Amino acid sequence: MKRIFLLLMLSFTLIMCKSTPVGGNDKPTSNAASKSEDKKEELYFTEQVRNDFRAVSEEVKNDFLRAYKATEPQYSILFFTQGFNGEQITVKNSNGTVYKGSVLTDKTTGLAKNMRILNTENNSIYDQATKKTIFIDTKMAKQYKFIYVMKDLSNTEKPYKITYSDLLRPEK
Repeated sequence: MKRIFLLLMLSFTLIMCKSTPVGGNDKPTSNAASKSEDKKEELYFTEQVRNDFRAVSEEVKNDFLRAYKATEPQYSILFFTQGFNGEQITVKNSNGTVYKGSVLTDKTTGLAKNMRILNTENNSIYDQATKKTIFIDTKMAKQYKFIYVMKDLSNTEKPYKITYSDLLRPEK
């Protein structure tokens, strides 16, 4: 009788014990939670929508878009504005590299570089000086014709600010 009792106790103990996953820790084997946390840490930019600043006339804006062949809805214009000091910038989308070269802000106009991008594709901007990549949100880019990227190194966590707008800022 004692043997049967001991056998039952031993079997209950083995059944009730929780086995640990391979690797010996109690963390879940899925990396979904940790990937989303890493994704949040990788955001080196803030985003905003602004249509309340001084802008050029509608005619000048349309001429500008025609010059860049960006009148169709799938195109947006990407502007690099303040804070760029000649560092190497690479703009890529799923079709390949859109631009690779140095970007230098003109102190008189506040503009550095502009280019047409396909707003239906994921676009990334890699800054070699800071070794950081920022991403242009496809949903936002589809809604707005102009995307302004500003760099402010005084903000070490998020040194880039992306502004989406339907207004074209004047040069001066």
